[in-house]
Amino acid sequence: MLKPNGVSTDAIQLRLFPFSLRDKARTWLHSFPLECITIWDELTRAFLAKFFPPSETASLRNQITNFTQKDEEMLYEA
Repeated sequence: MLKPNGVSTDAIQLRLFPFSLRDKARTWLHSFPLECITIWDELTRAFLAKFFPPSETASLRNQITNFTQKDEEMLYEA
């Protein structure tokens, strides 16, 4: 990807992000007024808060951390 002179990385990321969304995430993004979010960090914080709340993230982290494979269980089955 080429970066045009004078265009910030934030602007590029904000412009391309909607193409990575579908269904509820796309609807959520389009619920914001145009030009409401102008900084990539704002958008990522809002997106993660909406779709990956801290409680869910902590739960998934615990599941991954506490993963165990039972005796005679193949890894792909675990």
